[in-house]
Amino acid sequence: MKHCTYLVLVLFLFISCEEVVDVDLPTSEPKLVIDALIGFSENNGDPLTVGQVKLTLTAPFFQEELPAAENATVEFIDEETGQSFSLLESDPGIFRTGFPDLEFNKDYTLVVNYNGETYTATQQLNGSPVIDNVEQGDGFLFDEEEETEVIIKFTDIPGERNYYLFSFGFDNFLVVDDEFFEDSDITFSYFYEDVEPGDLLAITLFGIDKNFATYANLALSQSGENGGGPFAVPPATVRGNLINTTNTNNFPFGYFAISEFDTKLLTVE
Repeated sequence: MKHCTYLVLVLFLFISCEEVVDVDLPTSEPKLVIDALIGFSENNGDPLTVGQVKLTLTAPFFQEELPAAENATVEFIDEETGQSFSLLESDPGIFRTGFPDLEFNKDYTLVVNYNGETYTATQQLNGSPVIDNVEQGDGFLFDEEEETEVIIKFTDIPGERNYYLFSFGFDNFLVVDDEFFEDSDITFSYFYEDVEPGDLLAITLFGIDKNFATYANLALSQSGENGGGPFAVPPATVRGNLINTTNTNNFPFGYFAISEFDTKLLTVE
């Protein structure tokens, strides 16, 4: 009876309240968001560097789209040689071309100049194993009609503590810590919803470090399911690894990571 009374009260309040209430939300100056995940693959002897640096600005709470941070310059520096590579802006605030072939055990610095201030971070390439196999299964978690199981197998890099980031497409990500399967093979299932026979699925495995794993986990938990992945701007402040060398108080959001990756494709049956 208590539940019924509560429901009637809620309905009464909604029906009887006709006055429009404007809520004044706190505002602040827009902050720069730097999303930079650069992937590298040996690609069977034909090295491949892909990825992007995406620059946006924070926006008011109810604004869904983040405005692009335009008129910036972005450089990628090989600290060993001192060579600087200017990245090209392919779309407003998005830089996809100009990356060099990457090497392990070298420092690379991302430099973003925007609105008279300079933002930087330095990282090394993190290694990744290959994905041994992907195949479609016939299991499900909750709904046999709506779910498609994909079984993924890979082998942990031996002799070290490792962290991995899986991308399953559709803004779905998973951070993996090898604490409980070090130096072993691991097989697990991922369940897609609302995919159809003939759809092409891309499963990508990135090697990441502990700091990025921590950042990605926090960003994913705060952005929620289908919240845009580890590079979505979460509701609360999650500091990344980028610093403002011009004005330390005006720190940016986002993260700069360089990862070896492997991708396997699967066509849904």
